[in-house]
Amino acid sequence: MKPYFNQLKSAFEANANPVLAVSMKKYMRDQFDYYGIPSPRRKEIVKEIFGSFKLNDKVNFAEFVELCWSQPQREFKYAAMEVSIRQIRKMNPADIGLFENLIARDSWWDTVDGLAPHIIGSIILNNPELRNFYCSKWIESENFWYQRSAIILQLMFRQQTDFELLCKLILRRADSKEFFVRKASGWALRQYSKIDPDSVEQFILKNKISPLAVREGMRLILKKKM
Repeated sequence: MKPYFNQLKSAFEANANPVLAVSMKKYMRDQFDYYGIPSPRRKEIVKEIFGSFKLNDKVNFAEFVELCWSQPQREFKYAAMEVSIRQIRKMNPADIGLFENLIARDSWWDTVDGLAPHIIGSIILNNPELRNFYCSKWIESENFWYQRSAIILQLMFRQQTDFELLCKLILRRADSKEFFVRKASGWALRQYSKIDPDSVEQFILKNKISPLAVREGMRLILKKKM
């Protein structure tokens, strides 16, 4: 995988935009460095380099992901997630540990919201017996990024969402003062309201959750009633 990483690094350096990098860093509260590559162009680069890539050696692939995650520029993390999502059909429960560990490293919403629902969530969707284990484990973590991950894990599950579990997770952290946890609760409720708006509305009416979660969770429901 090292040749792939070298190609990726060379392409990123060739497409760097210092002016845009400053604004991107500012948008992320000056926490992370960027090359300044717009998302559409970054995705083109990943496709150009990894378009024919086939995941055959998971050990080396894990090393590639780790190498990307260790770089200061945020684009490497986005690329690692994009390549992982492209290979998600070849992933299995044994691969969850790699991505679970990344949730707590250089954490912000941009990486957590890719890792939890899109990568780990996709693996668990095919292995639903693991859902309770990871959700229960993460919601009890002292790290609020894991709490957020537990709540948004099922974002892409649609009809396969365990709504009873989701409600329990939201209520477990209903007293959280952390914005990203409260926002996650509202986001998850809003997403499931596309499937079962009545159940979401009843849950919100019967339980005390943060105003932010209520506002986000009711957004589509109220829009339909207008």
